[in-house]
Amino acid sequence: MPIRVLDAATVGRIAAGEVVERPSSVVKELMENSIDAGATAITVEIKGGGIDYLRVTDNGCGIEPNQVRLAFENHATSKLQSAEQLDDIRTLGFRGEALPSIASVSHVEMTTRVRKQDSGVRLNIDGGADLRVRETGCPEGTTLIMKDLFYNIPVRRAFLKKPGYEGGLVGDAVARMILGNPGVAVRYISNGSNVYHSFGDGSLRHAVFAVYGKQTAEQMVEVDASEGGIRIFGLIGVGELAKSSRAHQAFFINGRAVRCAMLSRALEEICRSRVTIGMYPMCALNLVIPPTAVNVNVHPNKLEVRFKDETAMRTVAERLLASAFEGERVLQLGPNSPVHQTLERVSTVRQVVPAEGDGEGKDIACTKTEMPSEAAQDRTEAVPAAPAAVAPPPVEAPSPNPPQFSARREKPIQMDVFQNVVREELHKLKNASEGTLCENKTACFTTPPTVVPEPPAAEPSVAVSAPQSAQVDKGDVPQDTENKPTSVSDEQDAPVYRVIGVALKTYILIEADNSLVLIDQHAAHERLQYEKFMAQLEAGRGSQQLLTPLLLRLSAREMALIRDNLEVLSDAGYEVEPFGETDIQVRAVPFILGRAELKPAFMDTINALNRLKNATVDARRAEVMQMACKSAVKGGDALSGAEVESLIRQMLETGAPPTCPHGRPVMKRITQRELEKMFKRIQ
Repeated sequence: MPIRVLDAATVGRIAAGEVVERPSSVVKELMENSIDAGATAITVEIKGGGIDYLRVTDNGCGIEPNQVRLAFENHATSKLQSAEQLDDIRTLGFRGEALPSIASVSHVEMTTRVRKQDSGVRLNIDGGADLRVRETGCPEGTTLIMKDLFYNIPVRRAFLKKPGYEGGLVGDAVARMILGNPGVAVRYISNGSNVYHSFGDGSLRHAVFAVYGKQTAEQMVEVDASEGGIRIFGLIGVGELAKSSRAHQAFFINGRAVRCAMLSRALEEICRSRVTIGMYPMCALNLVIPPTAVNVNVHPNKLEVRFKDETAMRTVAERLLASAFEGERVLQLGPNSPVHQTLERVSTVRQVVPAEGDGEGKDIACTKTEMPSEAAQDRTEAVPAAPAAVAPPPVEAPSPNPPQFSARREKPIQMDVFQNVVREELHKLKNASEGTLCENKTACFTTPPTVVPEPPAAEPSVAVSAPQSAQVDKGDVPQDTENKPTSVSDEQDAPVYRVIGVALKTYILIEADNSLVLIDQHAAHERLQYEKFMAQLEAGRGSQQLLTPLLLRLSAREMALIRDNLEVLSDAGYEVEPFGETDIQVRAVPFILGRAELKPAFMDTINALNRLKNATVDARRAEVMQMACKSAVKGGDALSGAEVESLIRQMLETGAPPTCPHGRPVMKRITQRELEKMFKRIQ
């Protein structure tokens, strides 16, 4: 067949397929143009999943009237002047493909006005042809409306999903733009309902609040570290915030939203023991690097990038991400604990609102929005009064302010009647806060204190001795623990806590920071054991000698396997000698085995000899996790008061995640406010 050049219309539709895949890609391109234009407020509105109707309004610099037609020409852009700039891209868009690609597969109407000009320009174009331009009145900035996506390419339109699915992808694209640009106030409307409304104050935590809610925003861990011209900043969600997929991992490189497998692997490596197995950490992370160190022009939709030295970049990224968890403890109490981390208050932001009447968003306005106030929430003794109902304007996002509460009393309180009772109760609370031990030097776990008229000298005691296999390592218990209160630590600045007891022989209950803290004794001890074993493994410590050698009778196959791998066993920490034809004696075992059963552990090692030949510290981590789990106290093991106190003190001192090595939470905190809401003392 003869070769011929395709006509311009066909070329335009083919090129549009590389940029316009679905409504979400249109939103991405248009919002990037708005940000490049210096917009501080953007409104996105869709109907029918963005297939039938899609509008993006901004308050950016606008387009000059004499350049409106040129903006819809292929590869026409104001962001790139020469080929040399391709190695130093500093804008989100640069190829000039977005507007002509969108116009070639839909009906487009655009109004734009440059700042300080009296009038603007309205442009209409259908399927990339029949371009019409006329003068019109409009607000400063640009509004682009797209209708009937792929109306002229039925095959492409048939491959779109249902409107609900496409609308969900548009919401995801808007959410990523909010997280990547916290300094821009973004409003997202779907079928007339407000979905997102960010504050635009520059705070990433407030941007997360707008997308994921208050609880998630407060619990995410902040990271901001730099090294050698590379900076990583953002928020990381681990523990209960972990998700079942990587869909909630948002990465940005120099402000550009991308899919980055390198950053994802680095993040998951750092958070490996901080999330449950099979779950993934969530994040909103921005990597700032020199533009010359990354190529952003390797993907048609600019969703992927390529680094000059990806291996070195991942090493630096892991080191910087690890700084987010420096100083953490298995148990955190006091003013730096998560219960004290709250969102800051926002006073004023800018946003774009649609015009009244036609609903096509051609007006720009500034409104005030405030973050939820915690002052009213902290009034635990206040009785809620009926708040005044204030209906927001129909086009505004609902106000996040909670109702204000005021205290009220039906009758005056006669203080003289209660003086003696109050004095007596204060005396009881003072004694309770000292947390004294019982006469037999063990904490009281099962029997609650009895209320009597006179303040009790000490709480009643039920002493339960723990079996040898279930006890916390006695070497970790301070020698003078039994002569000191269990609730008040020695250091003046250390957090004050009170051990309440152990529930169900599994959960340690302590009171601290106006909260009730529940600790899973197995998960806590497992984390402590894991940290100790890993430190010994990484330090290269060898083995410990046994007082009595362990004699084992093995099969001929196992004996041959051991003779062939004596050096491997020695590197693993075992000292093994033949003791006849079918017997061996084990004189030393790896120090990390702790109190585990020696024979089963050694037999497991024999079965894993092939893996041990190529073992590294990372490869042995799974073995260490299993050893820590086996050697830790179990749920149902009774602990003495000294063991409980020793466990809590080690948790406060050990720098490690507040999760077990498998990612399960070590502790749960119930604040006083949550308890009072649970019992309907407050609303």
